[in-house]
Amino acid sequence: MTRRKPAVRALHPGVQERLQREAAIDALLQRGLRGVLTIPEAAVLADYVRADRRVAEKTRKRLTETTQALQRHREAADTEIRRLEDRIAEITASHDQETAA
Repeated sequence: MTRRKPAVRALHPGVQERLQREAAIDALLQRGLRGVLTIPEAAVLADYVRADRRVAEKTRKRLTETTQALQRHREAADTEIRRLEDRIAEITASHDQETAA
């Protein structure tokens, strides 16, 4: 019996970009710590840091929106569950009265 190789999937473009940014930031920071960072490299480092901040802010905003949407859905579900439980109680009470009579 032959074993199939696991599928190797290409990274999502956003993941690729993030990994490239992280690698560049690490390399540029190392150069900066050694005191050999040029002005153009410092500009690139600043751009990468700004890009990371932008992505982080966008992610934070989307997660906040998702959390709020989940809360709204939970509240709506709870309201519907209470409504259905009340309806079941009404039907049960009505049925009990009919059988008692």
